[in-house]
Amino acid sequence: MSQIEDISVRKGARSCEEDVLLTRYIEKHGEGNWSHVPARAGLRRCRKSCRLRWLNYLQPNIKRGHFSADEVDMIIRLHNLLGNKYLIITTHVVSGH
Repeated sequence: MSQIEDISVRKGARSCEEDVLLTRYIEKHGEGNWSHVPARAGLRRCRKSCRLRWLNYLQPNIKRGHFSADEVDMIIRLHNLLGNKYLIITTHVVSGH
């Protein structure tokens, strides 16, 4: 990244206002083409930062808290079946299949 780009990209903790801007943009336009999201959403962040913030913190379907007994049982069964393929296991636990 060049020095000019470094100046325009904000680093550090995110503000609530930034989260609101990103959430509103994604709700209106959907996910995808992350290279355009920061500028079009009015954010001074890099595309990777915006994408990770959405995927890991802001998505409405993110489950917070402890696993239920059924989820723990499913994780154990899937791990016994699939081994350490956690990405596949996660998709089954999240979708409830």
